[in-house]
Amino acid sequence: MAFIQTDIFTLRGYECDATGRLSIPALMNLMQESANRNATEYGIGITDLASQGFGWMLMRFNLRMHQYPRYGQTIQLLTYPTVVEKYFIYRDFRLLADDGTLLADAASTWLVFSMEKRAMVPLPDFIHTLSVPAGIEPLPKLLLKPDFQVTVWQATDEKRVEVGWFSIDQNQHVNNVAYVQWLLESVDVATLKTRELAEIDLVFRTESHWNDQLRVQSAREKSNAFLHRIVQEESGKDVLLARSRWR
Repeated sequence: MAFIQTDIFTLRGYECDATGRLSIPALMNLMQESANRNATEYGIGITDLASQGFGWMLMRFNLRMHQYPRYGQTIQLLTYPTVVEKYFIYRDFRLLADDGTLLADAASTWLVFSMEKRAMVPLPDFIHTLSVPAGIEPLPKLLLKPDFQVTVWQATDEKRVEVGWFSIDQNQHVNNVAYVQWLLESVDVATLKTRELAEIDLVFRTESHWNDQLRVQSAREKSNAFLHRIVQEESGKDVLLARSRWR
């Protein structure tokens, strides 16, 4: 059993955007797949947790794109846990070209929640048995409260979304990649057509479910950066806070 999960993919047309580059939602889906394969090897995958009444939830995610692969290119995706704490487990990702060039990397923070109570719980004992081998050099831990979390938030653009059936995952809540796609599609057309995403930093705050009404908001922070927020219409709760940086 390898500690580092390595998956090789050849990019298909539906995984690429209008320019022929790997799309961010497709990359995040590939990352989720590799992460679950790795977790399953250790007996802590989606099915393993569900059998005991638990589920994984992504709390923090920071993705940096160094170079975009394109349609037909073969890529390697590596992922591995880095630290296990009382409430959180940290996982890194690296995306490589077939010649070893680093295309992207990502740091993430995950928690476990009770399916019955829909609330965070301490990591169960069977997860704490995971031992990270020596020699792993993790990316810096993500802050629980990032610097873009502000108390007064003035959105300049807003779209409304109703959560559909195909945005729901096995944990019976919206899959985190669906949020990212809605968020990116809220960015102005000129940015989408003339720039590429360099970095996205995400903070997931609460769940949303089938038929929920959401407001997807954004505001320009700098010439090359946006702040984002997804809010539940009914409760007013923040579902997601984010910052995206473009080049």
